[in-house]
Amino acid sequence: MTRTMRAWRKANTCIRSGQHRKAIDWLFRTQEILEGGLPPRKEDWASTYVLIAIVGLLIIWMVKG
Repeated sequence: MTRTMRAWRKANTCIRSGQHRKAIDWLFRTQEILEGGLPPRKEDWASTYVLIAIVGLLIIWMVKG
Protein backbone atom coordinates (compact mmCIF):
# COMPACT_ATOMS: atom_id res chain seq x y z
CA MET A 1 0.00 0.00 0.00
CA THR A 2 2.95 2.31 0.58
CA ARG A 3 4.00 2.19 -3.08
CA THR A 4 0.44 2.93 -4.15
CA MET A 5 0.13 5.96 -1.90
CA ARG A 6 3.54 7.23 -2.97
CA ALA A 7 2.65 6.95 -6.67
CA TRP A 8 -0.72 8.62 -6.03
CA ARG A 9 0.94 11.51 -4.18
CA LYS A 10 3.51 11.97 -6.95
CA ALA A 11 0.69 12.11 -9.50
CA ASN A 12 -1.11 14.77 -7.46
CA THR A 13 2.10 16.78 -7.11
CA CYS A 14 2.65 16.66 -10.86
CA ILE A 15 -0.92 17.82 -11.52
CA ARG A 16 -0.50 20.78 -9.16
CA SER A 17 2.78 21.80 -10.79
CA GLY A 18 1.36 21.58 -14.30
CA GLN A 19 3.31 18.50 -15.42
CA HIS A 20 0.30 16.66 -16.78
CA ARG A 21 2.24 14.11 -18.87
CA LYS A 22 4.19 12.98 -15.80
CA ALA A 23 0.97 12.85 -13.81
CA ILE A 24 -0.59 10.51 -16.36
CA ASP A 25 2.46 8.23 -16.13
CA TRP A 26 2.22 8.16 -12.33
CA LEU A 27 -1.50 7.42 -12.47
CA PHE A 28 -0.85 4.49 -14.81
CA ARG A 29 1.85 3.26 -12.43
CA THR A 30 -0.61 3.53 -9.54
CA GLN A 31 -3.15 1.49 -11.47
CA GLU A 32 -0.53 -1.19 -12.28
CA ILE A 33 0.44 -1.44 -8.61
CA LEU A 34 -3.21 -1.81 -7.62
CA GLU A 35 -3.68 -4.57 -10.21
CA GLY A 36 -0.68 -6.41 -8.81
CA GLY A 37 1.71 -5.99 -11.71
CA LEU A 38 4.77 -3.82 -11.34
CA PRO A 39 5.98 -1.75 -14.26
CA PRO A 40 9.12 -3.14 -15.89
CA ARG A 41 12.31 -1.65 -14.56
CA LYS A 42 14.65 0.08 -16.93
CA GLU A 43 18.04 -1.56 -17.06
CA ASP A 44 21.16 0.52 -17.24
CA TRP A 45 22.54 -0.60 -20.59
CA ALA A 46 25.11 2.18 -20.83
CA SER A 47 27.17 0.83 -17.94
CA THR A 48 27.01 -2.66 -19.44
CA TYR A 49 28.37 -1.42 -22.77
CA VAL A 50 31.17 0.49 -21.04
CA LEU A 51 32.14 -2.62 -19.06
CA ILE A 52 32.18 -4.75 -22.23
CA ALA A 53 34.31 -2.13 -23.99
CA ILE A 54 36.83 -2.04 -21.12
CA VAL A 55 37.10 -5.83 -21.05
CA GLY A 56 37.53 -5.87 -24.83
CA LEU A 57 40.30 -3.29 -24.68
CA LEU A 58 42.05 -5.22 -21.92
CA ILE A 59 41.94 -8.40 -24.00
CA ILE A 60 43.34 -6.59 -27.04
CA TRP A 61 46.06 -4.99 -24.90
CA MET A 62 47.04 -8.38 -23.41
CA VAL A 63 47.17 -10.06 -26.84
CA LYS A 64 49.39 -7.32 -28.32
CA GLY A 65 51.67 -7.20 -25.24
